[in-house]
Amino acid sequence: MRRERDGGLRAIIVLKAFYGILFFLVGLGVFALINKDLSDLAEQAADSLGIDPENRYLLFLLESLTGVSPTQIAAVGLGTILTSGLLLTMAWGLHLRQVWAEWLTIVATAFFIPIEIYEVVSSPHFTYALALVVNALIVWYLVRRRIRSSSSSQGRLEASLSRDTTGSPTVRS
Repeated sequence: MRRERDGGLRAIIVLKAFYGILFFLVGLGVFALINKDLSDLAEQAADSLGIDPENRYLLFLLESLTGVSPTQIAAVGLGTILTSGLLLTMAWGLHLRQVWAEWLTIVATAFFIPIEIYEVVSSPHFTYALALVVNALIVWYLVRRRIRSSSSSQGRLEASLSRDTTGSPTVRS
């Protein structure tokens, strides 16, 4: 079976696969933090990066990390790994040109667009705006692809039925 060249779809596959792998690695890293002193790790990281120990952001981070339990860390790790699984499933399904993967990607990506709009409006930042634009383009592209695919399928079905001279539909293999 010959696959059509579709640069837009390939870009989406690569992006979803990249983020899937990234989330998987981050999830493993989060699991490695269970039963570790997070405040101590943050202090060591700040020291090795040359951050002032009296920096208010560092102090806020250290204060926030003191109340994090191993169960909370495990929950974050699990959520990150599950997100990775979803992203990799989307990428693999899109690679195989599966319709369900297109719909899964449309729904999962569109789900975050209102959140991204809120983030852009409440605290404008380039990365929030970029994420919003990229995700909106992904949804638009895949919806357009689905519409084109369904209309061409409908046209093929109508042409097939109109070729039947007996007036009754036939099943074609």
